[in-house]
Formats: sequence, structure tokens, C-alpha cells
Amino acid sequence: MAGQSAKKQVASNNKILKEIHRITWVSLGVSAVFNFAVGRPQNYKPFIIFSIPALLSIYTLEKTGRPVVDNSGKIVRIGQDLQQEGLTEYFFDIIYLTVIFNLISIVFNTTKIWWLYLVVPAFACYKLYGLVNAGRQLLGGGGASTSGATENDGQSGSKQPEKSKRQLKMEKRGDKPKVRYR
Repeated sequence: MAGQSAKKQVASNNKILKEIHRITWVSLGVSAVFNFAVGRPQNYKPFIIFSIPALLSIYTLEKTGRPVVDNSGKIVRIGQDLQQEGLTEYFFDIIYLTVIFNLISIVFNTTKIWWLYLVVPAFACYKLYGLVNAGRQLLGGGGASTSGATENDGQSGSKQPEKSKRQLKMEKRGDKPKVRYR
């Protein structure tokens, strides 16, 4: 049955790659025609510069996700699952943002729309900040301080947190042997 799941992933990856290629190349083709042939918008440099991240994302998805099948139909390499979360999602987001920005720049006849591309590094910084804070809290180096930490100013060493009445009751109850009745 493991072969069946591999075949499903191969088919899924091929379908996803085919769709993403079709969407991207049509969008880039239409944008190139409007930029170079029609002259709308007037500057073609942003189109070229801001298409590079999408092309690099497509290249990365192609290299990691494209399944390799030999002539007899045997699967040589399945390829990375393109429906997984994480970096793969971000690659797709960059591609979709590029497609959307290309179409919006044609509709509004401006290259200023590319300033919205700053959303990508801003989002990356936001995620990185959350990751760093989570690492600090995990290692005990930072995070939110408790209100009891300021009460220890005059004492040396760390103070054990006091147990609630419920915790004391549960500990006391835990020492007794448990008897089950039918």
C-alpha cells in the first residue's frame, strides 16, 4: 500500500506543478506583452526585478517537488510533498503575489504597486521575531516575567511557588491507598 500513496503524491505534485507553471507563465507573458510591446506601464525594470523571486520560487519548487519516473513507469524519486506547510507555502505565496501584482500593475498602469512587495520581507521578519521569542522562552532566557519575580528582591536564591489548596489536597489524597467498590 505504500506504493499507492507514493503514486498519489506523484500525481498530486505533477498536477500542482502544471497548474503553477500555467498560472505563472500566462501572467508573466501577459505582463511582458504589456510592458515591452504596448509600453504600459512605462518602466519595465520593476517587472524584471520583481519577477526574479517568483522565478526562483518556481525553480526551487520544481527541483524539490518534481517526481522522477523512469521509462518503465517505476518511481525513482517521489519529490517533496508540495501540499505541506512551511517554506513550501511561502514559495507559493511569493508566486501568487507576483502574479497578482503583475495584473494590478497592468490594470492601474503603474509600477508603484510593487511597493506592496515589501509585505513579503515584513512577514518574514514577523515570523522570525516570533521564532526567536519562542526560542528564548524555551531556553528560559526571556519572555513574560511573573509578578512574583519582583517580590524576591531581598531574598537570595529562587523561591518555590506556593501550592494552592487544591494541589495540597490532591497530594494528600494521593498518599492514601485507593479502594474501589463495586
